[in-house]
Amino acid sequence: MMTIVEQIHPGFYWAEPLRAGAKLDVKRVGKDLHITGLFPRYEVRDHPSDLIRQHEIARQNRRSQRTGKDSPHILFANANSDEKLIEFVGRFGPVVARSADVMPESTLHLINLPGKPLPPGPDRPLLTAKQDMQELRNERLIYSSAFALIMELARSEFNYLSAQRLIGEIASHIRDWPRQWKRERLQSRREPFWRLTADSLQRIQQLSSSRPDTFLPPILDARIVMCELLNVFRATAFPNPLEMHSSIKHGIRPLLYSILRREFLHPHDVGVCANTQCREFFEVERADQQFCTPECSLRQRQREYWRKTGKKRRKKRLKLKTKHN
Repeated sequence: MMTIVEQIHPGFYWAEPLRAGAKLDVKRVGKDLHITGLFPRYEVRDHPSDLIRQHEIARQNRRSQRTGKDSPHILFANANSDEKLIEFVGRFGPVVARSADVMPESTLHLINLPGKPLPPGPDRPLLTAKQDMQELRNERLIYSSAFALIMELARSEFNYLSAQRLIGEIASHIRDWPRQWKRERLQSRREPFWRLTADSLQRIQQLSSSRPDTFLPPILDARIVMCELLNVFRATAFPNPLEMHSSIKHGIRPLLYSILRREFLHPHDVGVCANTQCREFFEVERADQQFCTPECSLRQRQREYWRKTGKKRRKKRLKLKTKHN
């Protein structure tokens, strides 16, 4: 029996760039990022701003092109500077917007753009959002901690102290989610598609400072936290692209956590670079891989070599200097 699957739309993303071949328009204004794009038509297959599709493409290309850090969820987890965060937002859109609006296409000429913008059609309104930078930094910390917690769960020897430290990082930054939920509900005038309940927040906070249970396995606390976190963003089916887009109008965070749900349910080989000056996440290509790139491997080996031989060299130079004096 043959099953035919009809693909209603080729992608799912926050907005399209204002110029062909460019990224979303992002300007830093005070403590905010102002992001502007064209409302998506979902007509371009494998669109560069389609976070889910780019994750799938990165997974397909990993072994053939030896790229272990190109997937959007790894890019976000590794975005440990404002420059990297702004680069991520410019490609995929706001993670959690302080505000989001749809503007008529007639306002496109008001935006000062270098180069020629895409011509707006009758159904091409502008989509604008304001992303608070501190909220963006906090979201990155929550996400990278949750990602590291999934990696800890996948290890053969579970480290309870390391896991609890990560749970504490999540608990300390997730407290703002209920306020963000109320803000989104007020602006959209409807119930957001995600919600962190008071019970879930309390449970995560309690587990961040609890001691191992006498009878239950210590790994259970980490699994509970991940389930509470992932269940905030429920899987939802939409009848049309407009309703689908409304679920991420105020930020692509639900898409990021949908990838994290896949990693939790079906773990892949992910590591942290052994280069002490890198320590970024990467998808492992071979069993003995410790570094995210050959460059990181070379730099770490060079540092270890000079650390081992440097003392002897300094002692030898000091001895020669003393002898000549």
